[in-house]
Amino acid sequence: MSQPTTVKHYTRILSLWPKDSLRPNLPFTRTIERRATPYGVKPVSPPVEDAKNSDTSAGKPAPIAKSSPQAELPQINALYSLLENRYSKKYPISPGLLKPTSNPEHYDRLMEEIERAPKKSWLQAKMDEWKMKIRWQ
Repeated sequence: MSQPTTVKHYTRILSLWPKDSLRPNLPFTRTIERRATPYGVKPVSPPVEDAKNSDTSAGKPAPIAKSSPQAELPQINALYSLLENRYSKKYPISPGLLKPTSNPEHYDRLMEEIERAPKKSWLQAKMDEWKMKIRWQ
């Protein structure tokens, strides 16, 4: 695999990677971009500096050494396998696993909460946190 092919693959992966609405300040695309920058891939999103780490060098990660494009092939294949959900298709889980007899709605409620979390205000998040600390039984 040549360097232009490596750039094409990383660019395609970055364009297809889903957005993380739960943690928009820590997208996995930053890790992919960091891995791909030695090959000439331009970052998709501008880097957001963390206020705590902007003045210290201790919070900055070490630079990644550029390896041969052929050595990048396993990493690119791993990213494609995650994008295509190869493992969940190859090893499907049984429906009963997501509906334990002790609490069958647990995972459904968890997914609903994860979907609601990015839309909550700070106050709503704090109220939910306090509610979880009080037992209502």
